[in-house]
Amino acid sequence: MRYTKLLTTLLLACATLTACEDEGGLENVFDPQTYDVQGKVEKGPFVSGSTLSIQPMDESLQVLGSLYNTTIVDNMGNFMVGSKEFTTPYAELMATGYFFNEVEGVLSQGTLTLRAIVDLSNSRTVNVNVLTHLKYARIKNLVAAGKSFTEANNTTQKELFKAFALERFANKEVSSFSITAGTDEAGALIAISSLLLVDRSEAELTEYLAKLCEDFGKDGVFSDKIKTQIEEDKLKLVDRLPNIKENIIERYKDLGIEVTVKDLSNYIDWNNDGVAGNETLKEIENVTLDLTTIEVPNEGGSYTITITSPITVYLTPQLEGDPNNDMPSSNTDVNYIAQGLYEGYDGTVSDNNGISYQAEIIDKTLNITVGELLSNSDKSTAIMLYDYAGNIVATVTINQAGKGLDVPDITTTPLLGETGKQVVSAIALKLATGLSQYNLIEQYYAYNKELDLVHKEVSPTAYCIANAWSELYGAGTTLLTLRNADENSLNVYADYCNTLSAIIYSNLVYGWGDVPYIRKYYELEDLKTSGLPRTDANEILAELENNLRDALERLPEKRNESAKDINGFFFVSKDVARALLANIYLYTSRYHEAEQMLREIIAGGFYKFETSAPYENLNRINATSSEVIFALLLENGMATRSDITIEQPQVIPYLTLTDVMLSLAECDYMLGKQAEATEYIAQVKSAKGITTSEDNMLQQIKSLREQTLLYSGTYFAFLKRTGLAKDVCGIEDYRLLLPIPLRELEVNMYLMQNPGY
Repeated sequence: MRYTKLLTTLLLACATLTACEDEGGLENVFDPQTYDVQGKVEKGPFVSGSTLSIQPMDESLQVLGSLYNTTIVDNMGNFMVGSKEFTTPYAELMATGYFFNEVEGVLSQGTLTLRAIVDLSNSRTVNVNVLTHLKYARIKNLVAAGKSFTEANNTTQKELFKAFALERFANKEVSSFSITAGTDEAGALIAISSLLLVDRSEAELTEYLAKLCEDFGKDGVFSDKIKTQIEEDKLKLVDRLPNIKENIIERYKDLGIEVTVKDLSNYIDWNNDGVAGNETLKEIENVTLDLTTIEVPNEGGSYTITITSPITVYLTPQLEGDPNNDMPSSNTDVNYIAQGLYEGYDGTVSDNNGISYQAEIIDKTLNITVGELLSNSDKSTAIMLYDYAGNIVATVTINQAGKGLDVPDITTTPLLGETGKQVVSAIALKLATGLSQYNLIEQYYAYNKELDLVHKEVSPTAYCIANAWSELYGAGTTLLTLRNADENSLNVYADYCNTLSAIIYSNLVYGWGDVPYIRKYYELEDLKTSGLPRTDANEILAELENNLRDALERLPEKRNESAKDINGFFFVSKDVARALLANIYLYTSRYHEAEQMLREIIAGGFYKFETSAPYENLNRINATSSEVIFALLLENGMATRSDITIEQPQVIPYLTLTDVMLSLAECDYMLGKQAEATEYIAQVKSAKGITTSEDNMLQQIKSLREQTLLYSGTYFAFLKRTGLAKDVCGIEDYRLLLPIPLRELEVNMYLMQNPGY
């Protein structure tokens, strides 16, 4: 009997202990296990040499004593810890290093730290990424509140993917995601990673991730403030996703690996309905129309087209990446310019008039009403249908018959009409403003050695960079609209448009190198919707050269009077084309050809040195000066900086006799004609009453340009083509090209930043 009672007592005690253990009163007992841990660290991929540590944790996620360190073994982020014994399967991984910035397409300039908490019994391959990092604090807080690791991890997975409207991935462990996998999971990782990174430096990203982790870690949701920030970042990201995709593909291609990347727009919840990807087409989906081309008679008509689509489609993009990306409307501007383009020819029925239409979508039906076409010739236009993110998913082409009336025979080139004057005035002001900002940048370079202005003032976010670029392109796009209007009507302004275009694009090339080159009017719509790729600088200069040579056949031989009136600005002479050609030849080291153009300008005898005022006041020179070949006027006059001697003149004397003489001296110096070069230098010194102290002839030319032409907008190109820029300005190699403005990178999917910025 006593033995039976004792046995009963022991059994009850064992049952009690077991119950306590099941209730969490005692820790689970794990057998030591050897794990061979490996994986990737990816933001973009961390680069070789980045560090990674792994530290065992108990089931309460408190770190244990052992700490194992290793390094990333390649530029794809791979690491191997090797065989290590763990007393529990739980571990914390922490990686710190440089990474590939997939948004900008460059390596990061600072380091980033990412974390992960994992259960090694589920997988020995562990990837560390922004998703594992965002889970870190939330898992620890849930375990501290009494959840098991498995429960905490599963809850966090659901909460995290719900926060990004990607609940379809909730049951897929984020530490298994890799950007190289080419899967939907990879696409989701890249999209979220890019969303968190966009427009942030490494320090800003570190700070932002800390805020996200703290915020999400509390209750598994983001605060309203964070949600608002995410919405703002979506708008910054919308136009850049195709570029991000290409950046990743190119990065791995450089590393010898071909990767595929899904359409990243499918992993962002653009319309905030809680489901990412239902606003854009999947890879196997498409939009079909029962009619894709409409043949319309001259008087117009109404048409109905049935739309078959798995998603809602729109006539305009619902997301605008950049409200400043203001390009001419193909419908409005063309019709506006058609009226009054030429003096004495009203253009009421002009080939410049475009198709006028109205369109609306009602219940999967596209209704189009086309008005009468006031054009002599047939016209075509296109209506694009978009998904919510602004991707073109279908196109309807409208072909409309013209009136077929006779166009009056114009035997002489007409002057600008009232509308033409307004448009050319806008071009002149944009060009003057752009060159003024460009000249401001030149002055930063000129004074850089003493004041370190380039590093302070010249960056992708600098006002002067953004405005020089946008104003020059604004002048170019408005000029292209004018040219299109003329081509579709009398077609008499091509040479004048080509000459002004050469001023615009040569300066863009001298400053930025390869740039988008917009040749045709229809490309403006491409630029507005998705952007245009950069054209090789040599290709642009070659085309400008051909256009200028053609213009020389027909432009008038006369004194150029760009400041006389708006017609004087537009109807340039041969000498303007010659001077622009000479600059291109100098920039491409073709000194004999440059010399010929410059000598022809001097032989014409239309220009004489201005000696009536001190030449150091050239920024205040009269635009009608006897030595000015081509000048531009600013409406707002002169702006100065009080802390340094930098000015923005009211008159920009872009082409002058002094410039021609010094360019001739440069040509002859390069051709070994020392006597001739000395003579041209002497003429400038005598006319301007200035001296130089340099012995080297090229240095003398540089000094004379500093004293006489610093405000002309031609100084930077001179320093670059002569190889003096680095020494004179005290700059690094990469500073020989200006940075692409950040806002242009955001709206043009094809643009990549110049190296070094």
